[in-house]
Amino acid sequence: MRTQLSSMKTGIAIAMVFLTGILNAQQWDVNGNPGINPANYVGTVDNRPLFLRVNGSSPNPGQALLNEAGSFIVETNNNTNFAKAKGSIVNGISNILGGDASSSLVSGWENNLSSAGGANIVAGQSNTVLNGAGKSVALGWKNTIRNANQFAIGVGIDLGDFYSGGFGIDLVATGNRSFVIGSGTGTAKLTNNVPLSIMFGLSSNSTMLIKDQSVGIRTITPTANFHTVGTVRLQGLPTGTGRGLVVDNNGNVMVSSTALSKTANNDETVKQLEDRIKNLETTVEELKQLLLNKGTASSNLSSSSDVPVLFQNAPNPTKGETSIQYYLPKNTQSASIEIYSISGQLVRSLSINERGNGAVRLSSNDLQSGTYVYKMTADGKLTDSKKMIIQD
Repeated sequence: MRTQLSSMKTGIAIAMVFLTGILNAQQWDVNGNPGINPANYVGTVDNRPLFLRVNGSSPNPGQALLNEAGSFIVETNNNTNFAKAKGSIVNGISNILGGDASSSLVSGWENNLSSAGGANIVAGQSNTVLNGAGKSVALGWKNTIRNANQFAIGVGIDLGDFYSGGFGIDLVATGNRSFVIGSGTGTAKLTNNVPLSIMFGLSSNSTMLIKDQSVGIRTITPTANFHTVGTVRLQGLPTGTGRGLVVDNNGNVMVSSTALSKTANNDETVKQLEDRIKNLETTVEELKQLLLNKGTASSNLSSSSDVPVLFQNAPNPTKGETSIQYYLPKNTQSASIEIYSISGQLVRSLSINERGNGAVRLSSNDLQSGTYVYKMTADGKLTDSKKMIIQD
């Protein structure tokens, strides 16, 4: 009897303690709770995190927590993220936030903000924010933020001074307000150390740099509004009239203030043409002397003559057909008549098979209107040349 009474007393005491706990505990209804106030909340009253879990009986339940510092963490692998800062949102695996990295958004894996400032946005893998840098953005893989107000979007971007940015792969920007866009080579990064500039490139060398109102192509020190190092090609330009361009000793291109005069002493093609003309003049003079000495001024030379002769075409100028007469000694092995444009371009080459007096006939269908120079070569030697005009 006494034993039963003792058991009852013990049971009653336990029940009273339990009921007291219920009365003093926070009661939350899944359908809603009235009267929420600072003393009536879901949470902890000590320096411990508040966990939210689904499938909590599994070895790796879905887990989110408001940690002891006041940051909200949604974990891919539970209990791998570490945040000392207040007011940040973190999700992923093994991200680290230091005490000053407050009000930041971090998503991904192994991002390191242990020495970062606040208000950063970081997403991806293995991005790092250093030197208390804040208000910066790093999106991608292995990007490094070293100062405030920077943005890195890509892979392997390293930013040094304030207000700098990079977009691409394997890039470095060290100047204040310097930006770099493009790609390095993996082993060598495309680096912009010019303040207040934008660099573009697809190797470790800059392709184009814009600084203030200057553009440099293959140079990072432009000295003009448009400064290029190397060749420049212009294709498909329209025709027109206007003033000529001149280049000074420093490579600056300007509109000429005086009339241009053509000088081509150093042009190899022009020099070759000048040499040909001199040779032709010499040959003509020699032929004239031979003809004068032999008294053969007509176009029908004696078959015993051993000197090749080329005559002026007739009619000249012509609008229809014209004839070029010539004389070749019988022992001539090979001969031809070549017709050149006034610019020296070979237009037609006619082989001559007849020996003695002969003629080659041409019409306006064979040649376009214009001025031509024709010459005769016999056994590899220039005989003479004449001018011929074809009219429409």
